[in-house]
This record gives sequence, C-alpha cells and structure tokens, in this order.
Amino acid sequence: MDNRNLLKGTAVYSLSNIVTKLGSLIFLPIITRLLTKEEFGIVGTLGPVATLFGVILGLGLYNAQMKKYIDLKDDEKELGSYMFSTALIVIVFNIGMYIFLFTPLARKLFSYVIDLNIVSYNPLILITVMIASINALNTLATTLFRMKKMYMKVAVGSLISVFTTYILMIFFIKNLKMSVLGYQSANLIAVFLLLLYYFKDYFGKFTLKVKEAYIKYSIRNGLPLIFIELTDQIVNFSDRILIAKFSSFNQAGDYTLAYTGGQVLSVVTSSFINSWTPEFYEAMKTDKNNPRITGSLENFLALISFVCVIAQLFAPEGIKLIFPASYSASINPVPVILAGVVVRSLICLDYFFHFHEDSIYIFYFSICALILNLSANLLLIPRYPQYGMLIASWTTLAAFLMRIIIELVIIEKKYKIIFNYKKLLLYLFIIINPVILYLGDENTSFIKFIFKLLYLTVIVKLLLNEEVAQKIRGILSKIKNRLRPGK
Repeated sequence: MDNRNLLKGTAVYSLSNIVTKLGSLIFLPIITRLLTKEEFGIVGTLGPVATLFGVILGLGLYNAQMKKYIDLKDDEKELGSYMFSTALIVIVFNIGMYIFLFTPLARKLFSYVIDLNIVSYNPLILITVMIASINALNTLATTLFRMKKMYMKVAVGSLISVFTTYILMIFFIKNLKMSVLGYQSANLIAVFLLLLYYFKDYFGKFTLKVKEAYIKYSIRNGLPLIFIELTDQIVNFSDRILIAKFSSFNQAGDYTLAYTGGQVLSVVTSSFINSWTPEFYEAMKTDKNNPRITGSLENFLALISFVCVIAQLFAPEGIKLIFPASYSASINPVPVILAGVVVRSLICLDYFFHFHEDSIYIFYFSICALILNLSANLLLIPRYPQYGMLIASWTTLAAFLMRIIIELVIIEKKYKIIFNYKKLLLYLFIIINPVILYLGDENTSFIKFIFKLLYLTVIVKLLLNEEVAQKIRGILSKIKNRLRPGK
C-alpha cells in the first residue's frame, strides 16, 4: 500500500469530517431547542428511512463501480460509457419507485413501519424518499472521486452539504415555523445542491453510449449487494424505528441524540476507510497476501480504540454542557453506541470478498447479524419499553460483533490472511468493560472525573505501545523522505 496516499487521504477526510461534525455539534444544540423532543424523535426516525431507501435506490452499483474503475481508469472513453450506463440504471429504477409511491399499497406498507397518524405520508415520507433518490446519484459520484483520489472534491462536497442543511433547517424551523417539514425540506435542498456541485466532474465525464455488457456487469455485481447493505443498515438503524414504534417518539429523541453523538467517532473510522479502500484494491491487485493490509488495520484499531475510550469517558460532561437538561437520559447508551462504531468499522473487511467476487458470503454474514438484532429487539423492546435505548444499543453491538467474528474466521481460512487476534481481543476488552460503563453513565462528580483520568492513563499504556509508535514514526519518515527535493 502507498502509505503516503493513505495518510494524505485519511488526513483530508478527517479534517473535513471534523469540520462537518463540529458543525453538527454547533447546530445540533440549536435544533434540539427549536424542536420538541417528540419532533426530534420523528426526524430521528425519518433519517433511517432515507438511509434504507438510499440503499435500495442505489442498487448497490457503487460497489461494482469501485472494482470496474481499476480496469477502466486508463481509458476515459470507456470509463465514461460505464459511468453513463450505471447512472442510467439508477435513474430508470428511481422513476419506477416514484410511480409506486403514489399507490395505496405503498402507503399501506409504510403504515407498518411508521405511525402515519403522527408522521404524514404526504409530504414527509415522499420528501424523505426524494432525499434518498438524489443521494443514490451522489454516492455514485463520491465513489468515483474516492477511487480517483479526488480527496478535496469529496471533502468540500461534505462541507457544502452539512452547512447548507443546518442553516436552512434553522431558517425553516425558526422563521417559517415549518417544524419537521422544515427539517426534511432543508435536507432535500442540500442534497440537490451537492448534486449540482458534483455535476461537472461526474456527469460531465459521461460518454453518451450505453453498453449492454456494462449494464449486465453492474447489475450482476451490484444487485446482490442491495440485500447485503440493506441487512446491515437495518441492523444499524432499525433500533430508532422500533423505539419510536414500541416505546415513544420522546425516547426516540433521546436515542437519536445519543446515536448522533456516538457518530462523532465515525469521523476517524469513515475517513480511514474512505482512503484505505482504493489503496486496498491496489495492494490486493499486486499481492493478495500483502501483510501491510492487516498491519494498517491493526494500527488503525489501536488509535480508534483510544479515541473511543476518551469519548466514552467524557461524553456525559459534554452532553450535559451542550444540550438541554431534558436529554440527560441520552447519556446512558452512549458508551455502548461508541463501542459499536468501532466494531462496525471492521465491516471494511467486506472488501476482501468484493475483491474476490465472493460477495455472497457478505450476504450470509449480514443475514446472521440481522436475525440476531431484529429478533432480540422485537422480543425485548415491546416487553421492556422503558429500557428501549439500552436494549437497542446492546443488540446492535452484539449483532455487528458476531458478524465480524464470523468474517475474520472465514477470511483467514479462505484467503489465508493472518490476523493478530490477541490485539483484536485487547481492543475489544478496552472499549467494552464494566469500568467504562460505570464511568460513562449520566452520574458525574469530581471524584469520578479523577478516576476517568487515571483510567485513561492505563489505556494509553496499553494501546500506544512502542510497536504502534514505531510504525507511525516509520510512515512519517517515509513521507519526509519523499517530500525532499529531488525525490
């Protein structure tokens, strides 16, 4: 792998994600004060709906695009033809979905998921699906930019999207009194502006020629991934929908805040994965048993576990400082949600199967996680609705953990890739243990704060060992040498 590109990509994505997440942290306290907790719970429920439809409407084609790009990157005309063929499939399918949405059957199906007496089908549900539709095209564009290592294009696009969204939200909710409708309308306008920003560098590169071979390739490699991604997203997001349905929209509001706060950690995980993916494909093409692939993952996990512990320890103080007191209950599931973010980041292991065109295995892993997550939530949340948030956070963590364990075993046996299980178990123990759960609850005090600092010192000793430090110094040394004149 090219460590220089990997580090550069991670740095750019991290910086943009930090700015966007900081923007969220600035604007989210404002939003939680402009909306009632019930209204915030509604928008927190509509978010997963948009994500799930985004998976369906995208047809999984962006994953097929990543692999095809490696084959066609040196032929702009053929790459343009492939991109056009892929985008055309998505557009035609989306038109068909819009027609279906206006049928009584569609309305009936949505009624099983969301209480349409509280959440209006028209316009809220329709706007939510429109957001998903536009995002499907945006995902195709960002995937291409990532593969071409156009880091700044993706980063600037993210910044435009997040700041446009929140500024419009505040205007629509506060000035126009549009409540939840204003929230969703702002999202719709923001994703459309992002599409316009991507238009020249993505749609402008099209070769207006449809090739049957490219359509067949995209469908063959993309469609199976719909079910894979859909099962993953159901595991990841169904908790909010089920809490809203079986507990209350108020509790869904608390959980949405906890989940949103937990996703701050995804700044680092998503940044690494975004830059690691193209490097992974290049490395695998050269050497399918490249040890640097697993080495980079292990070093990444050490660092992200460290960041996770900091967030777990000091999230209670942060939430109490920033958000209204009515959201104090949202603190309790945060440590588990953060641990889930770390575990879920290992889904990047899926790319081993994508590379070998064995994506069917990922479907099996996803189904196992889905069965565990849904069955546990459907069994426990209706029975113990007052503990809906804790149940949902633990079942999500357990589902992803089970999936990753199975995936590691299969990769090792099938592709002869060796992982350091001692390190992986250490990282898991560090982010999931009784000390963290105790220190990370909503009860805060000066004595507990001192214990947090002492515990953090121990974690630093365990994670930031000489081996990790040496590898970091080695990467920085290589970058320094390459940046010297004449290199």
